Amino acid sequence: MKWFSVDSVYDSVRPVYRAGKLIGIFTHTIDFERQVLSTNTRDQVLLVVAILMDVYALTVSTRVSYSFSNSILLNVGIYCSVNLGIIISLSISLCNRFVVGRMFRMFKTLDGVDQILKRDGYRLNHQLNHLLSCIYMAVPILVNFFLMISTFFIVQDQSSQQFTATEMVVFLRSSLVFTIFGSYITVALTTIYMRFRALNKMISEKFPTTRTADPYKHSNSSVTEVVGIVRCIGDIHERLSETIVDFNYCFALQILLMMASAFGYTLFSIFGLIHAFSQVEEDESHQVSMNNMVYGCIYLSFIIQVVVAGSLVTKECKRTVIFVHKAVCYGYYDMPILLQIKFLSQQLRSVAPRVSCLLFDFEWPFLVLVAATLVMHVVILVQFDLSIIANKVC
Repeated sequence: MKWFSVDSVYDSVRPVYRAGKLIGIFTHTIDFERQVLSTNTRDQVLLVVAILMDVYALTVSTRVSYSFSNSILLNVGIYCSVNLGIIISLSISLCNRFVVGRMFRMFKTLDGVDQILKRDGYRLNHQLNHLLSCIYMAVPILVNFFLMISTFFIVQDQSSQQFTATEMVVFLRSSLVFTIFGSYITVALTTIYMRFRALNKMISEKFPTTRTADPYKHSNSSVTEVVGIVRCIGDIHERLSETIVDFNYCFALQILLMMASAFGYTLFSIFGLIHAFSQVEEDESHQVSMNNMVYGCIYLSFIIQVVVAGSLVTKECKRTVIFVHKAVCYGYYDMPILLQIKFLSQQLRSVAPRVSCLLFDFEWPFLVLVAATLVMHVVILVQFDLSIIANKVC
């Protein structure tokens, strides 16, 4: 694992940060040695260039005809989804510029949590975080380049031949903004999740959390030391709760817009695939529909990744409350220790943040809701297009 030798949370998210900075998602500079945030002239120029590229891509997209199918409903849906994706790409760079201070504070808080855990003998696996960041960074880049080569150089359908080299570059950048920023969000959630797991492991090792555990597990330490451990647990949980609040503040709007775009594009991609394979004769729309379906799967994977990572973070946050209450039930304590644990229990009850996107909490049932809604809207679109499909089949 020496290729991924890192020592802090800043180093672990560095690959995705640098990939995002390269395409203009992040227009600020992080000094990884001094761990400070700054904005220089180069960042200002990068922000202007990123905005101009998105504006240019939107201008090109609005005048391009997406008439690769005989279904007006499908053409309009793909047209709106593509334009919405470009608008979201433009808004991501602007939103990140406004919340950059709080975004950096989130990782600074996580670094403080790492220092507390390290003093108590719990060293987090930053190498694993760094490896995940590299994977999250490499996969979307490779997939986007492969799809671009397949669309513009191998298949060469009528709709792709109308773009120039410059226009292909700006469209590729807009797609990379969506996927790389989605990877950055997932890496941030994974980082928070690993700290909550370390906190829960710390509680289970210091206190009895099962019926078969030794109820005097803490007896080797003095009352003062145990009270200090309980206060340390409360401090870590409060810091991690602050990171969830900061995460919701920094990314909720972008996640909401990205999910709306991903849902719409996936919906019309599935509908386009059904419509294409309902044709009697195979034409270029089949390949275009397949490419759109691949893009739709990429965007759908963003929804799945964020919801799964967010639900895991919320689950571990709830497990901290459960572990503390189990420690109270299965252990015997002196009165100062018991009183301090009760104070901690009250803190955990009053501070219970959840990862959300303003409208929805990221819980497992949300995936079921997305799947059910997607199937329902596909059925509705197919019913609207049923007369055309029947005519083609006959």
